[in-house]
Amino acid sequence: MAETADAENHWGVRSRRLIVTAGTVVIVALMAAGATATGGSQAAPASFKLVFEGRHNAALLHEGTFTSSAVACPSGSATDVSLDSDTESALRRFTCAGSKAEFTARVAPLPAEHGGLGSWQIVAGTGPLANLRGKGTWTSTRLAGRPDDPATIVFRSTWDGVADFDVTAPTVGVSSVGVRKLRRPKGTYTLRVALSLSDAEGGVVSFRLEVVDPRKPLNLLGWKKGETTATAIATVRVHPAKTTRNLQLKIAASDAVGNDTTFTKTVRLK
Repeated sequence: MAETADAENHWGVRSRRLIVTAGTVVIVALMAAGATATGGSQAAPASFKLVFEGRHNAALLHEGTFTSSAVACPSGSATDVSLDSDTESALRRFTCAGSKAEFTARVAPLPAEHGGLGSWQIVAGTGPLANLRGKGTWTSTRLAGRPDDPATIVFRSTWDGVADFDVTAPTVGVSSVGVRKLRRPKGTYTLRVALSLSDAEGGVVSFRLEVVDPRKPLNLLGWKKGETTATAIATVRVHPAKTTRNLQLKIAASDAVGNDTTFTKTVRLK
């Protein structure tokens, strides 16, 4: 426990933000973001930056060294441990120099790291970084090598985003659902869904609401997305089949560092 607490203090989460200026990591003390007049506060994840100097190994997966804005893990080595060919994403394990701490991130799309844009998400950790999560985007530049010969390619990938010691997924609920059948167009309904969403750290929760026929769950009838810190009203217009008697609401929600959860609810049509 003491080791984890020490890493959290060094990372600068909650009370500190990490800023990279002219190659130097500067730790700036902050008051909790989002303080209100009543004394409430809203914790914001710390900004996170990482630079990965990559190349290919014998299996043509990416490996290399990295530097980051985290005092608890300022540098180290990284290697891809698995590849999902369907999504062109890889799981990459980062090992901090001088310690046994590690964190694992999902990187996609992998081919774009030779020169392009993509996204990253920290999905696991070990030791003092066990509860580290984060997400953001990256830009990559090919430094050397030929496109037709991956073994010769050397690239630099620069990450920007946020990170936090937070593994708690947001909570999701539906307070009420109003169903109204419209006179025109015939067979059309409007659903007014009152959502209740909350984050353990008091941050913003992003959500996507989908409406489907439970008999054909892959047939999307309507959707709405947004973000909130407490409640939200989502209004969706749908035109189900004449024989449809029930609709299913599918809600996916995630917090600022990528912890996610899902919720479903069946609604009876009038």
